[in-house]
Amino acid sequence: MFASEIPLALPPSPFITAAAMTSSPLPIAWCEFNQQAWHSDLHQHWQLPLPLALHSAVTKRKAEHLASRWLAQQMLARFAMPDFILRNAPDRSPVWPVGIQASLSHSQQMAVIAATQAPLCIGVDVEQVMAEQTAEETAGMLMSRAERQRLAAAALPFAAAATLLFSLKESVYKALWPQLHQPMDFLQAELLEWDLAQGRATVTLTQDFSREFNANTRLQAHFWQRGDRVITLIAHPLSNP
Repeated sequence: MFASEIPLALPPSPFITAAAMTSSPLPIAWCEFNQQAWHSDLHQHWQLPLPLALHSAVTKRKAEHLASRWLAQQMLARFAMPDFILRNAPDRSPVWPVGIQASLSHSQQMAVIAATQAPLCIGVDVEQVMAEQTAEETAGMLMSRAERQRLAAAALPFAAAATLLFSLKESVYKALWPQLHQPMDFLQAELLEWDLAQGRATVTLTQDFSREFNANTRLQAHFWQRGDRVITLIAHPLSNP
């Protein structure tokens, strides 16, 4: 998935099928999982309890929860917190240890996490490339006219480009939520430029949210494409960590 990644040891179960970690541009880990191999006993065996609110959830949701918590534990072990259990705040946002900035995402039997102790706001997202019809139907909500032109000029099918744009904006939202606790819509961030060969992009805010995050704020992103999946990462310096 990433350059210079190190495979993670897999647990003795067919549930987690692959996992690895890389440290560039900052620590990122991913795993693929087989939701059909999920079993309630795994939560107890791995000491990653299933919240009461999810006991009646569908298997897909339970599998996503277990895989993402397992991956978060692997990542936090890198920071000398091997027994960390990720829980959620009342607003459903993840609660990370003091001094850790992190972000987590999952989609279509894959989970991704990025974490750092550096003074950064972090947002990571993984998406499966949307269908062409879905891309066309969501274009008006997702992108400005200028962005539509940039996507049209890209050497990518429109659905793949639209998915990448969607994921970039999801990463922006995830990066800014812990700082602002304000909702955002897709047109409040705009893609200025991207380099498909280098996997880099620049996104700007189109609205003032705070003194630090205003309409002049530019956010640098990295992205990776593999098959029908897209992963995006925002890592922006915090002036008041």
